[in-house]
Order: sequence, then C-alpha cells, then structure tokens
Amino acid sequence: MSFGIALSGGGTRGAAHVGVMCALEEANMLPDAVSGTSAGSIVAGMYALGMPPHEMKDRILKLARDPNTLVDADYAGIFRSIIQLFLGKSITLSGFLKGDKLDKYLDDLTGGKNISELKMKTIITAVDLYSNQTIAYINRLDGLIQLKNVRWKTGIKMSDAMRASCAVPAFFQPKYMDGMCLVDGGVTDVVPVDLLIAAGEPNVLAVDLSENYPFKENSNIIDICNHSLSILMSCLSEYRSSGEKLLITPLLPETAGVLTFNEIAACMDLGYQAAKAVMPKIKRLFAPASSSM
Repeated sequence: MSFGIALSGGGTRGAAHVGVMCALEEANMLPDAVSGTSAGSIVAGMYALGMPPHEMKDRILKLARDPNTLVDADYAGIFRSIIQLFLGKSITLSGFLKGDKLDKYLDDLTGGKNISELKMKTIITAVDLYSNQTIAYINRLDGLIQLKNVRWKTGIKMSDAMRASCAVPAFFQPKYMDGMCLVDGGVTDVVPVDLLIAAGEPNVLAVDLSENYPFKENSNIIDICNHSLSILMSCLSEYRSSGEKLLITPLLPETAGVLTFNEIAACMDLGYQAAKAVMPKIKRLFAPASSSM
C-alpha cells in the first residue's frame, strides 16, 4: 500500500522529523509522498529530492554544530525600529532574522532544482498574507481536489518554496515573490494532511510537533512569540479535520524551541523513539498486503 507522510513545523524541533524518517527507513517503511510546512518542509524536501534519512541526520547534526549557517539577525533593522518606536513612527522591521542565509542554505541543499522536476508527490505549504490563502506548492497540478482558501501552484524552485514555508512570523522576514507576501504555512495548516488527501493520497501518516511546548517563567520575546504560535497551531489542529490514518506526537524536551540548536540531537532521537514505539501499527496500516504478516 502506498502512503504519504505529513510533517508539521517546529523550528529546530523539526529535527524530530528526521528521527521519524530514520525509523521508517530502518523498518523499510518509507513513504511514497510527502507534505510539509516550515521545518517539516525542509525534511519533506530533502526526502523528495532523494536524500536518504541517514544522510539527513548527518546534515542536521552538522547544522547543530554551526547555527550561524542559518542565523542572520537584522541588527540594523532592529536598531532602526527602536528609533522609529521612540519617534512615534511606523516600525518597518518585519522579522528578527533576514533569512538570506537560510535562502542560500536551502538553495545549496536543493541544488537549485524546481519542484516540477520531482517524481514523488511533494507538497510544500506557505501562507500569502495579501490574500489570506494557503499556497500549496506541488510538483504536478493534475488530479487535484480544490479546497477552500487553498491555491495550488507549481513551477517554483524548491528552495524558494521551502524558504517561504519557513518564514515563521516575527522570527524570519517574509518571502516576497510573485506578488505575494509569504509566511510559515503553519499559520493556516499545521500538519498538511488534507492537502495530501486532496492530491490523491488517502493513506497519510502525520507527525505533529506543535504539542508539548510548555511556557517557561522569565521567557524572552522569542519564547513568547513561539509559545503563542504553538497555541494557535494546537487550536487549529483541534478544529481542523485532517483525516490521517495515524498521528505521531513526539514528546520533545521542554527547553526545545524554534532556534534551540543545542536540542537538535535530542529532538531527533525522541522522534526516532516515538516512531519506533508505534512501528507495529505503522506496518499494519501501511505495509503492502504481501508483507504485512
């Protein structure tokens, strides 16, 4: 039986998705289709481009050792906004991080490939703030079910789709392209299960990292933004009918957040353990009939 996997956002917590994929690889139960938002879009994109999960693990651990690969704070913009605030002028800062380093990292990671070049069914989500629509980037436009407030698009560089999907509000500056202001797809669709189903894959395994994110005392502005988004995403999950066959919600460290690179290894291991714990059920639900015994 073919099946797809839908991966939520979560910043560096998204390393848990790599752990899940490694467990699936070990059990010879890798999916035939992928969808992802934010951090989930990076893991989904790497897999769709042919990178095996064990190689993803090496890449992510390398990233954990050098967080400056992705982090480029807009110091000038932050300082300018402080001046604008005190002068009573409109603040122009759109995100703490410029996202230029993330752009370059994703372009190098994907080799500049276009999503339309992919053979595997692949969906990357973002949200256009101008139209309030979910933008679902997919490798092929045939056979799709039209959903309310969803616009299907193709013909985009994978790195651009992933960068748009990763533009967590207040953290990364939006991605402006094609007349749109694009931010994190999790704003409207936490775990893009419904999009995989609408694209013709009814058998979906979902991984949601928006749960289990406790609020800490003496939190800073980043923690407050992150926790607020987590609450929003959890509420969306409750009120949205997804239709997945199985949902995995790894219990991640309380200290893990959007930019906690030091927690990447732990998140990856806990994602692996969570998938291993339900592997018998995964095999019952998704294994081909000839190998399900």
